[in-house]
Amino acid sequence: MEQKRVFSLLVDNTSSVLSRVSGLFTRRGYNIHSISAGVTMDPRFTRITVVVDGDDLIFEQIEKQDSEVHAYLDTYKEEAYKRAEEVQKEEK
Repeated sequence: MEQKRVFSLLVDNTSSVLSRVSGLFTRRGYNIHSISAGVTMDPRFTRITVVVDGDDLIFEQIEKQDSEVHAYLDTYKEEAYKRAEEVQKEEK
C-alpha cells in the first residue's frame, strides 16, 4: 500500500547540502513527495525534511541506508516519522 513517510535530518549548514540529500534519494529511485530545508537557531546546522512516497519495503530500505547517509553527510540527528500526518501542517 502506497503511503508517505517523513524523514528529518540535522546536517551541517554547507553549500549544496540540499542537493546532496535529494541526490541520495533520487539516485535509488525513491519518489520524493516534498523536501524542505532551513537553517536552525544555531546557524551551523540545517534541518532538512523529506517526505517520501512508497511502501513498507521502500521505507525499510531507506532506513537501512542510514549508515551511508551518515558517511556521505555530516548528519547529527535523523528521525523517521511513520505517519506523515504527525508532522503535516493543518490545512484551513
